[in-house]
Amino acid sequence: MKILNPKQLKLVDEETVITQHISSWDLMERASSVFVEQLLVDFPKLLSSPVFVVCGKGNNGGDGLAIARILKARAGQIEVFLLKSERYSQDNVINQEKLGLANIHFFTLSDQIDFANDAVIIDCLFGYGLETALSAEWQNIIGQINGGDCLRISVDMPSGLSCETHIAKGSPIIHADIVYTFQVPKLNLLLPEYAPYVEKFSVLDIGLDNEIIQEQESSNEYVKEDLLMPLMPKRKKFSHKGTYGHALVIGGSYGKLGAVLLAAKAALRSGCGLISAGIPNCGHNVLQTAFPEAMLFTDDSDRELRKFDFPTNLSAIGIGVGMGTEEQTFQGFSSYLQSLPKNAKLVLDADALNILALHQNLLTYLPADTICSPHPKELSRLIGAWESDYEKLSKAKAFAAKHQIYLIVKGANSVLLCPDGALFFNSTGNPGMATGGSGDVLTGILTSLRAQGYHAKEAAILGMYIHGLAGDLASAKIGEASLIASDIIQYLPAAFNQLVGRS
Repeated sequence: MKILNPKQLKLVDEETVITQHISSWDLMERASSVFVEQLLVDFPKLLSSPVFVVCGKGNNGGDGLAIARILKARAGQIEVFLLKSERYSQDNVINQEKLGLANIHFFTLSDQIDFANDAVIIDCLFGYGLETALSAEWQNIIGQINGGDCLRISVDMPSGLSCETHIAKGSPIIHADIVYTFQVPKLNLLLPEYAPYVEKFSVLDIGLDNEIIQEQESSNEYVKEDLLMPLMPKRKKFSHKGTYGHALVIGGSYGKLGAVLLAAKAALRSGCGLISAGIPNCGHNVLQTAFPEAMLFTDDSDRELRKFDFPTNLSAIGIGVGMGTEEQTFQGFSSYLQSLPKNAKLVLDADALNILALHQNLLTYLPADTICSPHPKELSRLIGAWESDYEKLSKAKAFAAKHQIYLIVKGANSVLLCPDGALFFNSTGNPGMATGGSGDVLTGILTSLRAQGYHAKEAAILGMYIHGLAGDLASAKIGEASLIASDIIQYLPAAFNQLVGRS
């Protein structure tokens, strides 16, 4: 699903009106109807609650007026507040007339509005057209909406938050409990920096012309199932374990052998034919007992990896989970990295990344198309600190391009940064996955997919999605608070089956 900028969104709206032989008001009416239908599915008690619809002077305000009219016809307790202005958009004026001026309270930015604490506030002040931060004079009305225990629902964007420009901390922005955005996601809904304003969001299909959308050039994608369907081939009848690759996971140290166990299990559950683990000698009995399907290569050391006397010619190699950064580990890792063939399929995580951050000369030895999967702290060690998510993405893009690697920045809406500058934001996953070992599971999935012959880009996109989907399926059964990394592995089969079944 493409992520479009405001100019592209405006063009798609205009072209849809032309190709579908409708008016812009018809499109607004359609969007408002779709919004209300979904709203009542998600919040069926809304019609028995006081609802305040706060509208601006543009088309987002026009959406709000139409929404209020449609809700009012359902016998809801609706109060409409419209910003007083000398100039409204044409469709806003039409919806004022259709609702009736007697049903509208006009307000200025300095007015006080009595929002009941148990009310639902529908925010329709600004939509995707906002490009800069709101001025301080908006602080009064935005502060009133954000105050109290109201349920705050924003239409298209939380007012005060632009689609894809940086908005400084402290600017007036609605703190939305949920955002219903139209047709495609917007970049700022996906960035961690704006999490306080976007508790969650949902994309509503309002029937914009899909051909026009696909014609728009965009380097940003939101990963949904339709993007993954071509990546789910069926297994062939006469295949064997060698058909699906031999993955090697290298890592572990005294007290952290569970990381390798999680990664190895996740790898085999993700479809590779064979899995081996390269571990310090202290983990031999642990791995052989807990995971008999794995083959082992052991280092002479009992506490950490030192010699890295492991194969370099297996189908794919994942390095770093639970490994530590001891000097001898660094020396062994450095030598092993330099011994890899240029076409090695490599996945790096955790302490492998921490070593690279400390010894950045080693980055020159990474095979092209290596996948690195840092969490935000590991990323900051690699690329340096940042002041905003836009600066983070810019620096991470430059890093991926310079070293010709695929960089997965883990977190809510994990993002894949490709060497060509493309960004892929993941749509699966939940806060329950913020638990020790979750990243080790992802490393195993990624290594397995690479071993099976997936290109690094495909493996990264599919791996992120499957990892998050398994976490979502687990969370649906046991809840977010109780979720542990092993649960993600347990639900990998269901996640793969869901994709295969729909492909």
